[in-house]
Amino acid sequence: MLKIYSPSGSEKQLADFLLEHMVARGFKASKDDVGNVIGQLGTEGPRILLCGHMDTVPGEIPIRHEDDLLYGRGSVDAKSSLAAMIAGSYLAMQRSSAPIRVTVAGVVEEEASSRGAHALISSGISYDLAVFGEPSGASNITIGYKGGVKLQVTFATSGGHSASPWVSKNSYEEAFMFWKAFKESLIDNDSPSKFSSITGCVTTAVAGDSTSNIPSQARLIIDLRIPPSIKTADMINRAEEFTGHYRKNLGGVRVEIKVNDQTEAYLAQEDSIAVRAFRWAIRNTMNCPVTLVKKTGTSDMNLFAQSTSMPMIAYGPGDSSLDHTENEHISIREYLSSVEIYASAIQHIASLAQKENSPSNVRKI
Repeated sequence: MLKIYSPSGSEKQLADFLLEHMVARGFKASKDDVGNVIGQLGTEGPRILLCGHMDTVPGEIPIRHEDDLLYGRGSVDAKSSLAAMIAGSYLAMQRSSAPIRVTVAGVVEEEASSRGAHALISSGISYDLAVFGEPSGASNITIGYKGGVKLQVTFATSGGHSASPWVSKNSYEEAFMFWKAFKESLIDNDSPSKFSSITGCVTTAVAGDSTSNIPSQARLIIDLRIPPSIKTADMINRAEEFTGHYRKNLGGVRVEIKVNDQTEAYLAQEDSIAVRAFRWAIRNTMNCPVTLVKKTGTSDMNLFAQSTSMPMIAYGPGDSSLDHTENEHISIREYLSSVEIYASAIQHIASLAQKENSPSNVRKI
């Protein structure tokens, strides 16, 4: 999988590879209209969705194997997780005496538009629980992701010749001053609890089109990350109210704000069947404590949470601090442990459902 470069929008070759791989191992597999690969094992038992993404951020990394480490783009985020889902499901089906029904979805464009996840949600198929393939570390379970709001703020002034900077306000300087005030008023990057506070930064700043003109147009993209205690609508209202008050004190500057994207935060219950099954599998496989993790980023799990109440977690091997870096690599031992954990957790869920004699109501377990 690592040898097949698959940045967002270019997942077809990897999708074809995974389709062939899954069919050869007994999955009923196909590709949907947006390019997702969807493989199914079994027809009875609790409906388990394992959702991983095939795409990576741009930038190839030479594939190399050094001792226990395997380097390559996507080794952490998140091809190892998707591979573990496929291998773990296959092993669970071979070993389990209880009925298993698993859908493994390799989705497209998670790092961009989440087009694949949106298509999966729109299909209308329901599941009893879901696991999303993201690096948590083999002994950890991710139960929460912050939400996000992306804002675009534009600044317009009359401009003029750079030899007379006193004639017109400078849109770039106005953008800088706006950001400083916005940050001081609404953002708390210095808070000890990054998950429970509003954090954010400027990701794009564009201004000017000439080396001899005062910039008359400037644009900022602000990426805000918000905790589960705050809805995106509330955050947007705060930002718009701040901007409204801020522009009242300006002369010669037009300031406009709009929302480019928004995603609600998600926090799972710590005693859900998904958490308990993977906690059990990790302890049995690795004989170590299990940590429940809350992340400051977002994932496709956030999108599913807006349309379903099924139990959900994220799980996968790898150190997430290596995401999107030139040093991205995975421990092969950790990867193999995660394969076993996926297999054991799936078997455990199926076994619990069988004992309860209620496979379609696994959430009650």
